[in-house]
Amino acid sequence: MDIRCIIRTVTRIAIGLLFIFSGYVKAIDPIGSEIKFGEYFEAFGVSVLESGALFFGILLATVELIIGLCFLFGLRIKTASLGAILFMSFMTVLTLILAITDAVQDCGCFGDAIKLTNWQTFYKNLVIMPFVVYTFIERRNYRQIFENKTEWIIAVFLLLASSGISIYAYRHLPFIDFMAYKVGTNIPEGMIFPEGAPADVYEKSTFIYSKEGKQETFTLDNLPDDTWTYVDSPAPKLLKRGYVPPTKDFSITSLETGESIHENLFERGGLLIFITSADINNAKLKNSGTLNELYNYSVDNNINFMMLSGSSEQANLAYLQKTKAKYPVYATDATVLKSMARSNPGIILLKDNTVLKKWNINDAPSVDGLKDLLSKNPEDIIAENYRCSKWTTVFFACIVFVLFVFFSVKLYCKSSSTR
Repeated sequence: MDIRCIIRTVTRIAIGLLFIFSGYVKAIDPIGSEIKFGEYFEAFGVSVLESGALFFGILLATVELIIGLCFLFGLRIKTASLGAILFMSFMTVLTLILAITDAVQDCGCFGDAIKLTNWQTFYKNLVIMPFVVYTFIERRNYRQIFENKTEWIIAVFLLLASSGISIYAYRHLPFIDFMAYKVGTNIPEGMIFPEGAPADVYEKSTFIYSKEGKQETFTLDNLPDDTWTYVDSPAPKLLKRGYVPPTKDFSITSLETGESIHENLFERGGLLIFITSADINNAKLKNSGTLNELYNYSVDNNINFMMLSGSSEQANLAYLQKTKAKYPVYATDATVLKSMARSNPGIILLKDNTVLKKWNINDAPSVDGLKDLLSKNPEDIIAENYRCSKWTTVFFACIVFVLFVFFSVKLYCKSSSTR
């Protein structure tokens, strides 16, 4: 094997793994991708497209996954390299615009798994781009494993499997929860700013003064004399983001009094069930009867049970009438609720302020199911959830690895037979 062949192979595998990782962390959280696309559409003044944000989110994850899998397995390299260079060209330009304008603070290139600033994302794309260009230039020198028809059939199967990951995660919950309110999180502890943690760094405050029709900008170190007239003081620009407590924005407000109740709620501790809905107008009514049964059981067994809504009081009342629900509804920021559960509505069980279990409304537990869960040790419940998330991803990785070995062997055998 000559050096050019080694470089082509290493580059192909590296690009494949990068695209697979980027696509997978999006695919397992389609609601997160939907939210991010909504931010993009709003920032660029095309809010009319927001209704299709979920579709675009699933499409993006599927495209990245299929490009990555084709690169890793050595399938349809000509097509995959064209897709990769078009994708990276668009994303590089987009991230440069975001870095300059700061229209969206986080591009979401790695979902919520890895957070990068817009400039970091742009530089990352600049590093990746030469390797993608190289594979595109060398695309005709990659050996084809199967006939065209067979490779297209495999590619279509991989496409369906990739989109299936997003569809499954949408109907249930992400395989891995990267959000601040994941299982095992103690919400009030996550609201604390630790001693010694880095704070935000801002540029020096500036002050605009005018004199004789001319305006100049000053700082506290060189303020002008009283012959100048004060005009304005722009908000200081953030230079470096400091530590942000993961659950700092969490709050529960009474719709009747407008008072915050979460501090008293956390002081009591014990068992607590949240029904979360960022947009109650579009909340699924499926299993609403099950929620009512869970509420009745909670009342009889001294379990705090409440709905957290990001919608208006009128919308909340309409929901309660439709579902015949009697549980209390409180106000919480809609953005926080989207982070708490990727479902509308979602179900969250806490014990002593720590998240024990989360459900999509499609998987709402029965009363018997809740009883069975509560009979277990809380630490065992958290550990079981962690193992489930871990082994789901390990299973995906194992399948990818087995297929990689299979296609690599097929490629090696074909290369040997043509010598």
